[in-house]
Amino acid sequence: MGENANSAEQLRAIDEAPVLTRAATTGERALGALSALALFGVLAAAAVVQTPVALGCVVLLLALGLVLRWRWFHLQAPGRRPHTKAEEWISFLGPVSLAIPALGVLWNNPVELPGALVAAAVPTAVLAGYLALRWRR
Repeated sequence: MGENANSAEQLRAIDEAPVLTRAATTGERALGALSALALFGVLAAAAVVQTPVALGCVVLLLALGLVLRWRWFHLQAPGRRPHTKAEEWISFLGPVSLAIPALGVLWNNPVELPGALVAAAVPTAVLAGYLALRWRR
């Protein structure tokens, strides 16, 4: 009888354990897509236009905040699985990849449109890749 009581307790503990496979909501996915589009547009526009250095710093700080905010959101969201090694690596590459468009934004050196689009596409692709990895389950 003691063994059955222990089994019942174990089953109850299993039932009460949090589920780590909660899927992303439609709103979260839409906000992620909007974030990626905004990141791409703002970085490309700031690289093409002759942006003052102070405004360029603000743009890059906002871009960094956006990239880091998604990581913090996924770290703090209840019911989410822990980050995998691939997600850790790509979340590290997000802030680092912002250095590519920063070359044109911070040095007040306008870049041609194709170059600005490529430079803005790299951190955008990293953010989109991170979000896709987090939402795959």
